[in-house]
Amino acid sequence: MLRKLGYYVPGSVLILLGILIVAVPELLVALVAATLITIGIGVLYAAHHVRKLHEEFGKLEDEAFFGDGFYDPFVNFERAFFGRLW
Repeated sequence: MLRKLGYYVPGSVLILLGILIVAVPELLVALVAATLITIGIGVLYAAHHVRKLHEEFGKLEDEAFFGDGFYDPFVNFERAFFGRLW
């Protein structure tokens, strides 16, 4: 019986949140602010990893042009993108 009720939890939570926002409108301000802050932190995190990836990709590209190695842009990108732990 409780397993079947689990399907209704997300909808029930949203309805309860809507009722709370109608009762206390200040919650909407806090909810929107928390959402924007979370999105901002996520964007900064993604930008940091893109910058690090760009630095690694640039290093591999320079090694291919100035070294004696074989140059294949796909292999270099694959090595830079999939070779690092996120």
